[in-house]
Amino acid sequence: GHDDWISGIVYLPEGDRVVTCSWDKTVRLWDATTGEEEGERMEHGAGVRCLAVTKDGKRIVSGDYDGELKVWEVETRKLVEMWEGHEGRINSVTISPDGEFAASGDSRGRIVIREAKSGGEIRDSIETGDCVYSLCFSPSGETIVYLFSGSSDCTICKWDSDTGGAVGEPWQEHTSLINSLALSPDGTHISSASDDQTICFWHTDSGSRVGEPLEHQGKVRALAFSPSGEFIAGGGEDYTLSIW
Repeated sequence: GHDDWISGIVYLPEGDRVVTCSWDKTVRLWDATTGEEEGERMEHGAGVRCLAVTKDGKRIVSGDYDGELKVWEVETRKLVEMWEGHEGRINSVTISPDGEFAASGDSRGRIVIREAKSGGEIRDSIETGDCVYSLCFSPSGETIVYLFSGSSDCTICKWDSDTGGAVGEPWQEHTSLINSLALSPDGTHISSASDDQTICFWHTDSGSRVGEPLEHQGKVRALAFSPSGEFIAGGGEDYTLSIW
């Protein structure tokens, strides 16, 4: 396995392989059934904080604490592109559901939106003013593609990915930084995980909160919806995974 803590994990679209990134400065590919590592390790010069996989499952994008974004071919594990645009530590990277756009956020509050299929060409950059810890795109098929960010100021912001402008007021409920965002399978809700030991739910369109926050026993670092959208799983610093 990895030689340091694992900071990200993503299934490839077929579901038979898993990609992980770690503070040991590597990105690795695994057989999801046998647990065996596949091929060469993909190496960074610093701890790797985040990763994403393209819709077709052919490429991996990984970001590290030196501010580098690297793009790898899945089958060869070879480095094919390096995307610039950050000076701070990269905490989050995400790819839009239609596979057209990629977005990354860093410790200096910058969000960079790119053409995922055009060599990472930068479309826009957003200066949020606060450390960006998590990002999530709106569902594909919408006329306007929105980007949601969770930051150190305890808020979620909604952005127009075409103009880079803020949409409405920040969503406020958490009392500490937001570590993770997850979009529901039907695209109608977003969940947020925070250091305040709670998970909150929001309407994607209005930003209004749904129900009461779910309480965890420690800081919540990661969360994910089940494919049906019926359940949500959260894990954190107390070494436990909770499913609601």
